[in-house]
Amino acid sequence: MKRFVLLAVAVVTLAACDAPPGVSARPSSVPSFAPPSGSPPPAVSESGGYNDTDVMFLQMMSAQYGPAAELLKLAAARSANTKVRDLAAAMDVTQADELAAVQGWLRAWTKPLTPAADPNLHAGHGGLPATGPDEVKALRDAPAAEFDKVFLNLLLGHQHQAIEYARMELTTGVNPKVLEFATRVDSSRTAQVTMMLGMVSG
Repeated sequence: MKRFVLLAVAVVTLAACDAPPGVSARPSSVPSFAPPSGSPPPAVSESGGYNDTDVMFLQMMSAQYGPAAELLKLAAARSANTKVRDLAAAMDVTQADELAAVQGWLRAWTKPLTPAADPNLHAGHGGLPATGPDEVKALRDAPAAEFDKVFLNLLLGHQHQAIEYARMELTTGVNPKVLEFATRVDSSRTAQVTMMLGMVSG
């Protein structure tokens, strides 16, 4: 629980930072996340090429989607809170679409779909995805009365890490399409984090 409190404090600080605009519109049946205001993404490569940052960002995002999907499906099935179930269902659909796009880029560039396993390579941008089998099991085993709290705290940490990955890409990436995607990830996850913090404290 101490870990969750520290994560929440870190996320509150991050959510207060400026982030680029760019959340795409959603159908009215899906919860909407208002994009935070902020500065535009950096200048992009005119050639449409890519660099190591573009590749690493996509690989880190690709590694994030599997554990997230398990958390979201558990929440959609088990939560007693309609808002939590709706949020989980909407995020599950969106992230499945994102995964297809991310892996499409990596395959087109003939790059591995997963990041290098050496943690030292990822220390500067949030580390390797922290959500794994242990976290999924903790949520699966959570009693009904604690389920939403456990889910939201796990997902807060998970989405906070995605924001760090996106901001790494926005700092040194060069591919226009990947930078555009990182802008949407930064905006949407920041707004989701703000919404979930309200649910946790509500």
